[in-house]
Amino acid sequence: MKRVLALTCLTLTVWTTCAQAQSLSDRINAVREQRRQAAQQPQVQPPESLQIPLKIRKIIDEVFFDQSSAQDVFNWWSSTTDIPLVIDWNAMELEGIDPEQPITLDLKTVPARLLLDVLIHQTSPEVDLIYEVTPWYVQVMTKRQANRHPVLRVYDVADMVMTIPNFTNAPSFDLSRALSNTSRGGGGGSGSSGGGGSGGSGLFGNNNDGEDEDLPTKDESGQNLADMIRETIEPDIWVGNGGEFSSVRYYNGRLIVNAPMYIHRQIGIPVVTANASNLGRVMPARSGSTVGGTGTPSPNKPFGRQRR
Repeated sequence: MKRVLALTCLTLTVWTTCAQAQSLSDRINAVREQRRQAAQQPQVQPPESLQIPLKIRKIIDEVFFDQSSAQDVFNWWSSTTDIPLVIDWNAMELEGIDPEQPITLDLKTVPARLLLDVLIHQTSPEVDLIYEVTPWYVQVMTKRQANRHPVLRVYDVADMVMTIPNFTNAPSFDLSRALSNTSRGGGGGSGSSGGGGSGGSGLFGNNNDGEDEDLPTKDESGQNLADMIRETIEPDIWVGNGGEFSSVRYYNGRLIVNAPMYIHRQIGIPVVTANASNLGRVMPARSGSTVGGTGTPSPNKPFGRQRR
């Protein structure tokens, strides 16, 4: 009876082990198959509509407007460059920007970005406007609108606030004195005769006349850096200067900046292509929004009356 029970237990153990091994093998094979299929899938290329930063470099052969409305001109720009243009004309009107502002231009072989600068300047010469380039669209807005949407960035500035001392009291090298002391020493063990007199100077003179400079600490240098940003980049927007939304602080080797993207561009934030929110390049200018691209002219053809 004991033999039967032992044989039965051994059979069950072997069967369970084989089943587990088969299950583990199946899982490994399934993972391998998934990886193989994933490797065979073609890499997804960004669609044409996401190449906005490249399209805005396009050269437009001819531009001619004669008292055309600003809204029509922006729509033409969007259609000609094949770039969606986002402008909130209702918000613009609340800030005194007229979508019917007449535009007059006569240009040839002009880059799309430069033309956009000219258009927004003519649309609103009094109100400061900016435009932001993203992978999907170009948005034109006032600085006041942009200021309501701050973006938090943290900059590592530890290398900029590191204090490097200026060694002005380094020991002097006096070879003549060293040779003189050696010759006076003679022989027979009197080499240390200089003992309490000249032995202290030796080869290197002891020059400790200079005092250590009063160097700033890292925290002081970091605070000075934050103050310099507030004083030189759009001073009116910072909370420390009476603004509403933007702030900059230094803490432990980091500069913490909460400000709209056009401020980060001026500080020097790098463009990271993997993050769409970092791709937009905000250019200071002057101007006013709808979703553009509704104009009917074909690309590279002037909108409105053309000169013969």
